[in-house]
Amino acid sequence: MINGILLLIGLDEMGRNPYRTLPELIEVFFRMGGFFAAIGIVVSTQSSMLGERKLGTAEWVLSKPVTREAFVVSKFVVNGASFLGLAVLVPSVVFFLQTLLLAYLQPSLGPFLVGSLLNVEHLVFYLALTLALSSWFNSRGAVSGVAIGFMFAGFILPSFLPWLLAGTPWALSEFAATAARGQSLPADAWQPIVVTLLWTAFLVLAALWRFNREEF
Repeated sequence: MINGILLLIGLDEMGRNPYRTLPELIEVFFRMGGFFAAIGIVVSTQSSMLGERKLGTAEWVLSKPVTREAFVVSKFVVNGASFLGLAVLVPSVVFFLQTLLLAYLQPSLGPFLVGSLLNVEHLVFYLALTLALSSWFNSRGAVSGVAIGFMFAGFILPSFLPWLLAGTPWALSEFAATAARGQSLPADAWQPIVVTLLWTAFLVLAALWRFNREEF
């Protein structure tokens, strides 16, 4: 989906100034990529823990010499590695080929990697949020509704309460696009970057705390 949208935009921009087309493609890649990938990571992992709790497979696994902490951390690591590979690494490789064909240029690797790291941080936060919610709620609708609702709130609330951007991951997609284009981040960009890392760690700990108190 991400690369398909870029292909349509790139075909429309073919023949124009490539030095203007390339930054536009980078902007779309990180903004749209962050949006669709965040939804994808919520939808694909909402049942990761919840489904096993309901089906009883979690209880069966924990009857073996497996700790509850290892069960939760494995969900975080395995889902994160597989999804980031499919939603970040593969689209990025395809994107480099697309820009060469559509704009006859390629992004600078260093700035692009910085933008990719910010994009990964953004997605890992939503992975941690989804796993934490799935350890607390017993409904897939509640898990996906809260996670996706939080993401959409980032498009609305900062217009009225801009100070929220400093304590949420909502600005990370914009930062990723800015960094990938080789531009400087705002002076206060470190705040949401650091706070998002702290929120991610807190959500993982919250999932561990709740799952340790789950009765099977």
